[in-house]
Amino acid sequence: MPVCGSQAKRPWLNALRTEKRTYYLILIWAAFYGALIAIDVLWARGVIDSTVGPVTDISYYRYRTQGILDGQWLYRDIPCESPPLIVYFMIPAQLANGGNLAYQIWFSIFVLLTSLTLYWGLRRFDSRLAFIAGILFMFVPVGTVETVLGIQDDSIMVWIFVLSIVLAAMSKWRTSVFVMAIGAWTKTINAFLYPLIWHEVRDRRERLIHLGIIAAVSLFVALPYLIVCPIDFLKFPLYYFLSSGADVPPTGGQSIWDFLAMGGLVLPSWFFLIMIIFTMVGAYLYAFRRKMTILEGMLVVLTTFVIFYSRSAAGYFMLPISLLLIWGVEDKWISVRCMFLYFPLIASAFFSENNPSGVPYLDVPWGWIAGALLQLIALIMIFDATRAALHKKNFVDRAIIKERTGG
Repeated sequence: MPVCGSQAKRPWLNALRTEKRTYYLILIWAAFYGALIAIDVLWARGVIDSTVGPVTDISYYRYRTQGILDGQWLYRDIPCESPPLIVYFMIPAQLANGGNLAYQIWFSIFVLLTSLTLYWGLRRFDSRLAFIAGILFMFVPVGTVETVLGIQDDSIMVWIFVLSIVLAAMSKWRTSVFVMAIGAWTKTINAFLYPLIWHEVRDRRERLIHLGIIAAVSLFVALPYLIVCPIDFLKFPLYYFLSSGADVPPTGGQSIWDFLAMGGLVLPSWFFLIMIIFTMVGAYLYAFRRKMTILEGMLVVLTTFVIFYSRSAAGYFMLPISLLLIWGVEDKWISVRCMFLYFPLIASAFFSENNPSGVPYLDVPWGWIAGALLQLIALIMIFDATRAALHKKNFVDRAIIKERTGG
C-alpha cells in the first residue's frame, strides 16, 4: 500500500500544480529547519557543548575556507584529506561570518536543493509521488540531525549525488556525467555512479564523450594543484585508500569495524582495502548480471559501501536512503526503516572513542560490544530496506519500462 494513501484518498494532492508543490516544499523546509536551527541556537547548542562537547569538524571547515580566502593553497599550506571542491562549496558560509548559524543555514539549503531535485527531476514519472519523496527527504533524521546539530557538510555531497543520478534516470547522460565528475572532486564517493552509466550506455562514441567530460573536469580542478603543489596534492587520495599515515587508523567515523578494533580486532589497512574493493566489484557484477536498472544498481552499490567501508560515517547513509525513498513513497515500511535507522547509529556514538576527548561518553568494559551491536542493527536495517526495495519496481523504473515498451 502506498505510504501516503491512494490517489483517490488524496485528490487535493493530485490537484496541486507544479508551482504550488514547489512553494510547499520551500515552506515546509523553511518552517522545519528554521525551527530546528532556532532550537539549536536558543537551547540545544549549550546542552550539547556542555555534555558531549563542541562540534569539531566545523573548526576544520573554517580553517580551510578562511585559508583559501587569505590566498593560501589547500594541501600545501592547508592540510586537507578531502577533494578540493568541497572546501570551495563552503566558502559562502565562511563569507557570511563563518559562525555556526551560517554553516547550519548553508548546509540546510542543500537539503532543500535535494528535495527540489527529487521533485523536479522525478515529477515527469509521477508528480505526486515525486512530491512526497521530496517531503520525506527533509524529515530523515540522519540528514536533519547531522546537518543542524552535527553541522556536517554531507548535505552538499548528497545533493550532487542525487542530481547526477536523477539526470541519469532522465537519460540526460552527458549532464549527469558532468555533475558526477564535479561530485567526485567534492566527495570521491560520487564517482561510484559512473560504472553503471558506462554499462547502461553502450554507444562507444557516447562513452568516449563521457570520458572526455570527466577528463576535462578533472584537468580543470586538478591542474592548478599539480602545478603548485603536486606532491602534497597527490597525497590526499591515500586517506580513501585507508593508508593516510601511521597515526591515522584504517577504521573511524561511525563503523562497526571501529568498535571491533576497540575490542582488540585490529586489522591492517590492506585488509580493509582488499575487502572494500572485492565487495564493491561484487556489487557491480551482481547489478550487471541481474540486469538491474541504474537506480537499483546504485542502491546495491551504496548499501554495500556503507556496510563494508571501514571509515563510514552517519552522513553516508543518506546516499542509499535518498534512493530508498523512491521506493518508500509506496512502501511505508521501507520509509520507516529509513527514518529509524539513525537511532541505533547515534546511540552507538556514546560508546565510541571518536570524540574530542578520545574517551567514550559511556566508558564501560562492554562498551565496544554495545557499540558494535548498535551498528549491526543499523546495517541490518539498511540491508533489509534494500532487500525489500529490490523485490519491486519503483515508480520511476515502472514509467521508464512502460515508455520503452510503448505501453
